[in-house]
Amino acid sequence: LRSTMHLTSVLSLAALPLLTSASPISTRQTTSNGTSCSNTSFKDFQWQASNFDFHASFIFSTPAHQNSWGYASFDLFNPADKSTVQCSAASNQINDFFYGTIQYSCNDTLRGGSTKFDFNRPSGELRVEQSWTCRDQDPQYPITFTAKGSANVTLGCTEDFYQNANWTMGDIYSRRTITCGKVDSAVVPYEISAIA
Repeated sequence: LRSTMHLTSVLSLAALPLLTSASPISTRQTTSNGTSCSNTSFKDFQWQASNFDFHASFIFSTPAHQNSWGYASFDLFNPADKSTVQCSAASNQINDFFYGTIQYSCNDTLRGGSTKFDFNRPSGELRVEQSWTCRDQDPQYPITFTAKGSANVTLGCTEDFYQNANWTMGDIYSRRTITCGKVDSAVVPYEISAIA
């Protein structure tokens, strides 16, 4: 997990006029305790990954032929725009399936913006990249944020193994499954940029 965060901004919040409380956009992007989308983005921002799940199966149809897949999924909550996106991926890169080398897209259909992630199963590192837009300062100049962050996901997993002692062609020769308990984790940004 990177220990430093770099914040790059091409705007000055002090130069942006605040909207009145009657603005529907300002109301929509302000929480009940008065914390706005842009203020949350600039101050102590971090995502929350919940229900992170990894599971895998190694299925051999013959002693020499296997069909093996690993699956990762979680929900990602953004405290600035109050959105939750569903992220999931499947991989057949045996034996650990996820090595942090491929970036997967999350379901951003309802929120706009873009969310991507990668996962390194051997190290447990989850990395997230997301963009979102805040309109609570000036609707003519919305602020678009892009951030990258990471978390170390510690999974508790169990394995089951079955081998068919009376295997014949057409049967399953062996099956190995990995099941892990779901976990929650904060995802801390190490890079944030903002453009208005």
